Amino acid sequence: MSPYQIREDEGERSDLRATRWKVRDFLHIGLKGFPAQGMISIDATYKCNLSCRHCYFRSQGYKTELTLDQWSSWFENRRSQGYPFLICGWLGGEPLLRRDLLEKGLAYFKSNVIFTNGTCELGPWPDCAYVVSVPALRDQYAYITGADAKTFDRVRAHVDRSDLRVFISFCITRLTLDLIPQVLEEWRKTAVQGVYFEFFTPRRGDDMQLWLDWKSRDRIISQLLELKKTYGYFIANTYQELTLMKSENFKGIVDNCPFYRIGASFDPMGRRKLPCAVGPEADCSRCGCILPAFAQILSRRHLMIRALYEGIRRRSGKRSRGKTPSQWDSLLFRTAKS
Repeated sequence: MSPYQIREDEGERSDLRATRWKVRDFLHIGLKGFPAQGMISIDATYKCNLSCRHCYFRSQGYKTELTLDQWSSWFENRRSQGYPFLICGWLGGEPLLRRDLLEKGLAYFKSNVIFTNGTCELGPWPDCAYVVSVPALRDQYAYITGADAKTFDRVRAHVDRSDLRVFISFCITRLTLDLIPQVLEEWRKTAVQGVYFEFFTPRRGDDMQLWLDWKSRDRIISQLLELKKTYGYFIANTYQELTLMKSENFKGIVDNCPFYRIGASFDPMGRRKLPCAVGPEADCSRCGCILPAFAQILSRRHLMIRALYEGIRRRSGKRSRGKTPSQWDSLLFRTAKS
């Protein structure tokens, strides 16, 4: 029996929260490493109510998705096989359009992250994180997403929730690279706990109008590291993640992406997507996603220990956005790529 397997006596959905993290889970990962497919993503639906210019999913052309009963069978089949239900990212499409699936599926995993565009009301699940993609400020929102400025206002109201763990995700492209300081100031006025930054990942054959070259990305990462001295944990990317995303480290990481070893992505029909959620047309040589850096950390024990320390500090400080990094933080920064 897998050490992560949900026991039969743990019952139905109301009892599946026995899958919460336990000390033994951390001990097992520390001794044995992070398990294969311990971190997955599920495309909860093919439907979406925005048309973002940088979105990879629109081109994948899905027209069908599993019913709730079919997903229930999907989960139970993996449960019986000792599947390591550790971390799940709920994607799409817009996952909050499938609240029935989220209500069922969240209970299977120890950690859940719902990646949403924020146009639907968040919740009512306080025991997961919400990462809300807002790829522009109000003035540029219509051009980037296809929705009007009133939609931006609705998103802003939805994310302003102190009772939930809400983060903003900002995808940096050629169209938005100058907006970083304004983005931080915009969301600092709300209850969100921080902003994650990542870069646009093109598909093979794209015209590269949105993609930033490595030199430009390195310059922006240096800018984020400098801004982190002012904004602290409100820039949600850790020092390790940002340093690993620099070209001198990231090119080698994506050449042998660790997500392929420890993670898996599944489409709206429950089928495996390769190499990741972006699908077979992903131009991995120009990847801008934060996921390879995060997977690299989970794959290396010494990096994981540092990430655990920073995570504890972040959770204990919560919205400690204005604090400058401590000596320990600076040490993490200097040693992150080792």
